Amino acid sequence: MAEYNIKCTLCKSGEINPIHNKIRNITDDSSKMYECTTCGTHFLYPQPKDEELEDYYDGQFREEVHTSLYYDKAELNKVFNKFTFEANRRVARIENELQLSDEILEIGCSVGYFLDAIACKVNAVYGTEWDSRARLYIDEVIHNPKIKTSKNPQDFSKQFDKIFMFHVLEHIVDPVQFLVDLKPLLKEGGKLYIEVPNVDDILVKTFRCDAFKDYYYKKAHIYNFNEKSLQYIFNQSGYEYDIRFIQRYDISNHFYWLANGKPGGRGFYQNILSNQVNEEYVKSLVMAKQTDTLFAVIQAN
Repeated sequence: MAEYNIKCTLCKSGEINPIHNKIRNITDDSSKMYECTTCGTHFLYPQPKDEELEDYYDGQFREEVHTSLYYDKAELNKVFNKFTFEANRRVARIENELQLSDEILEIGCSVGYFLDAIACKVNAVYGTEWDSRARLYIDEVIHNPKIKTSKNPQDFSKQFDKIFMFHVLEHIVDPVQFLVDLKPLLKEGGKLYIEVPNVDDILVKTFRCDAFKDYYYKKAHIYNFNEKSLQYIFNQSGYEYDIRFIQRYDISNHFYWLANGKPGGRGFYQNILSNQVNEEYVKSLVMAKQTDTLFAVIQAN
């Protein structure tokens, strides 16, 4: 059912439904979340402007989502150490596709945990980040001569063997055009790796956990994708692709959300729910396409 004259900001369909859950970090009615029944996207309306986002991501975003002390060096060290485990998992996922001669780019590299994790496996590492203080942390604290940073991908004036985007595409106002603009930056035969949250997450789609949905939908996520909406984006931007289903959080986390209505439950019930139970649960989520994360490997046609 269409509401007023609002159309999906991705596929332009008027077949949309309002989502009545809260949006994290929005305390008024200035923006709302809608579901497009045509392409499957959940989108924020109205959209912010690009220039507004540049200012937002250069400081305000991190302090708003994390803490006002985010840019204290000790806090940045905590962020780097916290996400190093995830960075290593991401490297392991694609390690057999890497070559020592590769020059790679990560778009939206935060404080550089993935850049640092992959640097020893390739020839050169580049990262872009709108957050100037995060770039400064990479340059001054990580201080790896193989790692170079800038604000935008085109700043380097070069092509790459592989480009990575982890939880970035959902922040982009025009994801189709963004991906089209990346094509000239890929070497012949180059690949683009994209990881995004999956809005068909079982806590959203099947369990319909309102506490989780109030936490899940956030101001910074202009879009919330599922397999169908990613297919639309990749088809429109002219890429060949393989979409995979990844589960980052365990069964304890889901039980904890359902029982307590808040995060913090990873491993909480591991004395009852064994690794084998979790492995079978994850297999079921993958089969149902209701994992928390989507991972796409794509290349230009």
